[in-house]
Order: sequence, then structure tokens, then C-alpha cells
Amino acid sequence: MVLESKFFSILDPDITGPLTRSESNLINMSSKVFNIKNFITIREVGLQEALCVANQIRTNMINADWLISANQNSELSREQERWNSRYKASYRILSHISCLLESNFADVSPLIEHYSFVMFFQGTPIGMLIFSNNKEKVTEPSSIIEFATHIGIRNSGVFLMEYAVNKSKTLGKNGNVKLIPEPAARDVYFQYGFGYQGGCMVLEPAKSDKWGFWRGEYYFKANCV
Repeated sequence: MVLESKFFSILDPDITGPLTRSESNLINMSSKVFNIKNFITIREVGLQEALCVANQIRTNMINADWLISANQNSELSREQERWNSRYKASYRILSHISCLLESNFADVSPLIEHYSFVMFFQGTPIGMLIFSNNKEKVTEPSSIIEFATHIGIRNSGVFLMEYAVNKSKTLGKNGNVKLIPEPAARDVYFQYGFGYQGGCMVLEPAKSDKWGFWRGEYYFKANCV
């Protein structure tokens, strides 16, 4: 069973064990409004743990049969093709994250600090974000290097984005972050409040009506989209 809210859908939290896909999960979807943040935790982790998480998510996506195969007598539907495209994009980004972490960010200036944030659903890793900050360029936004979630999770990236924005604030960058988006992801980032500045997309939460500030932290206003 899949639970959905406006910005999040996930396998029913009453189901235990690793994330798995079945045809019933794709077709028989039950909607229910709930506070997903009660089930989500995000942690900053070291390089080796981040590498293990990236590999763990990729392994689950392969072994749990998340890629949909066509039957001999029928072609994939348009929805199934879109699902497989999301699978391939997520897997490719996670593979790139693994390569970055394995390289230990070789040839990168020592002035640039790197951070890895991992999102967990009831203890199971479901997404991660690689983040960097240039200590010397105090007016330059922090950078989101890579950003991916498990194929079985939809619209949950906003929680990692909130974490990154508040990390930027902690580092003295006013919550400002920048990234170079995949073409297919541009609309999502526009929804998050990003806009183009030069060759990057930049989010300045203090200037965006899609973001609020409460108890010393920025948060995304989910009712904006």
C-alpha cells in the first residue's frame, strides 16, 4: 500500500522490512493525509557511511525489482515508461554520488568543504544530498552537488532541501543554495523557489514567498504548489 500527501508518497509505514515493489503497490494506491515528518529523520554522515548508503539504496533498487519489465505480449504503458525513466535517473545519480565519494573529492580545493546528508524513513535510507561550501567566498551560496532519492519515494526531496538550506544558514550563507539542474528537474526546482542566476539555479529563501522562517529555521511552505 502507498500513502500519499501533496508532497510525499511512500510504502505504508505499517509495513516492515526493506522497500519492495509489486504491481499492487503501483496500482492499488490508498491516500491518507498524515505528518510524514514524524517518520523522517535526516543526518549528516561521514564519507564512508555516505558511500555505504549510496550503494545500499542502489542495491535495493536492483534486488527488489523496482525496474518494470515488459511482458512478451504487451508493451509498457506510458506511466510505466515514466516510472522506468525515473528509476534510471535515480540510479545514475546515485552511481555518480558513489564515484564522487570514492574519489574523496580529489583535485577539489581544500577551501571547499563537503557534506553528506542522508534521509531515513523509519531507519531505512531513502535519499541523500551531497553539499559543498566555499569558506573563502562568504557571499557565494552553498552548492548542492548531487541530490537523489530512492525510486519508491516520491516528492520527498523537499525535506533534504530544507536541511541543506538550514545548513547554509548555519555556515553563514543566509540559507542560500545553488545547483546546476538536470533538464528534466528544472520544473521541480522552480516549484521549490529556485530561479536562474547566470548558469546556475539559486534559491534565496529569505526572498521567496515559498519559504517561511520559524524558530530559527527555514521551512518550505508545502501549500505553495
